[in-house]
Amino acid sequence: MKRISIIIALCLIVSVFWSISLDESISLAKQNNKDLLSSKEDLQKAEQTYYQVRANIYPQLNVVGAYSLNKTYLPDSAIVPPIDLSLGLDPDTASSNDYYLANVMSGALNSLVPSSPMEEGSMALSLQMQQVLFTGGKLNYGIKTADIYRNIQQLNYQLKEQDIILKTTQMFYSCLLADKLVNVQEAALETARHHLARVEAFANEGLVSDFDVMRARLEVAKLEPQLMQAQNSRDLALSAFRTQIGVNDPTIVPEGNLVLPPKLDITLDEALTQGLENRIELTMAKKGTEVADLQLKTEKAGYFPNLALQASAALYTKADEYAIEGDDFGTNYSIGLGISFPLFNGFATKAKVNSAKSSYRQSQYQEQKYEDLIRLEITQNYQKLRHAEKNYLVQEENMKMAERSLQLAQLRYENQVGIQLEVFDAQTTLSAIQLQYYQSIYEVISATRELQKSLGMNF
Repeated sequence: MKRISIIIALCLIVSVFWSISLDESISLAKQNNKDLLSSKEDLQKAEQTYYQVRANIYPQLNVVGAYSLNKTYLPDSAIVPPIDLSLGLDPDTASSNDYYLANVMSGALNSLVPSSPMEEGSMALSLQMQQVLFTGGKLNYGIKTADIYRNIQQLNYQLKEQDIILKTTQMFYSCLLADKLVNVQEAALETARHHLARVEAFANEGLVSDFDVMRARLEVAKLEPQLMQAQNSRDLALSAFRTQIGVNDPTIVPEGNLVLPPKLDITLDEALTQGLENRIELTMAKKGTEVADLQLKTEKAGYFPNLALQASAALYTKADEYAIEGDDFGTNYSIGLGISFPLFNGFATKAKVNSAKSSYRQSQYQEQKYEDLIRLEITQNYQKLRHAEKNYLVQEENMKMAERSLQLAQLRYENQVGIQLEVFDAQTTLSAIQLQYYQSIYEVISATRELQKSLGMNF
């Protein structure tokens, strides 16, 4: 029956908590991190910006059309009575040819006189083409700049991804560490309670005083708040971890072992060389210098003329009535070159060139600064890892001695050749050493990850 109860309890625990591995945690963090998602959108924008700039090297074709109908009502003062020149002929002397000519002239004159209302219809359709031929190199420099900017955004995305992986890894192991610390406090409390039970048994037999019983109870009471604090720290670590991976499910808990990672067998000089070759920040700084150089060349191109080709083909018509017939259309073709040569702009181009030179030098200084900072960071992380490894070895030996010391103290007290204070001191020492031991493992893991990141390694 007891075995069945244990199995049921284990099944309930499994159903309540969902264990997640480090790889799964990193995958969720990549999917849900808002900064990384925003950086991905920046990458897409940079991609489209490149295509927008590159589009300027192709001919620009546009179709322009217009169709209109006009109806105009003239004021009465502008309306002239119809002209009839035949009224001025003498019926007795005028011949039929005279009347014919008079009617023709009257029609011609009346056609020149505006009528009301006037109806007009017009239509125009043209195909226009523009092609940039020469800009002094500004267009090519712009395309190269957009391409470099696209690469910078890609590198920036990778950099943010590395930061998220490192932070997620540290939070993952901090949860494992917090769980270990809870286990240490639980074990210390359990040991204290077990010792209290032995002391109370000795007291019942008259082997120890009431003072010894009181001290054992105080030791238990002292450890209970420490356990509560460790449990609270674990809950806070889990909350921060779940926020990091973008999941609010309170049943998610990290699953893994707090063990040492493979040792990085590398010298400081090798680490510096590898880091300066692989660090994304330094690559981004170099590309920033390239952008500044292209900007300088672009400003210098302001001294050169701009040349463009323009061509168009048009179809148009205008009729004095709404009805437009097929034979009313005319055509127009044109082609030409446009040139713009800067003669004087108040020395604005010179000022822009000088400003671009300063920006270029600033980029070079920034690149050198990044190199110095990377050297410093690698050196610090390298020394931090080596110190963490040495500290772990010390804590490992201390752990063995503390465990042996507690065993001896308990044995001496049970054989009544030692005092209770020795047991309490040994318990306190063991708990402290255990905390330091697991903390040293976490420090080695964290320092290893930080050094790997500072070397530009994928992990």
